[in-house]
Amino acid sequence: MVRVATREATFKEALLRQGSIQDGHRVLDLGCGTGTLAVLAKCAHRGAEVFGLDADAEALNCARTKLEAAGIEVQLDQGLASALPYAGDSFDRALSSLFFHHLPYELKLEAMREVLRVLRPGGEFHIAD
Repeated sequence: MVRVATREATFKEALLRQGSIQDGHRVLDLGCGTGTLAVLAKCAHRGAEVFGLDADAEALNCARTKLEAAGIEVQLDQGLASALPYAGDSFDRALSSLFFHHLPYELKLEAMREVLRVLRPGGEFHIAD
């Protein structure tokens, strides 16, 4: 349903173009769900290290299946956007699609603070929501 109703491929490809991911970048897909954006990011940028984070274990299992089918490696982690399990200054890009509208206002702010904490100087956060 999401793929048809939201033109998912169109806006996710635009999000990746906007992110200007380069070889050697560390990229976080925040609220990765079933991994569609993480798979697209890794397939388009094989020289980047891609991470996906989501709180939903079942969604992460679906993401693992997609990664295996695509024959690519993305690190998937279970966790909360408001308490990212990563060191500060550890990502060049953070991406998020169709995630932030699920969060109440205070959690949106906490998630944004966490993204700022884990982005390296000059890093960028790109959201499609």
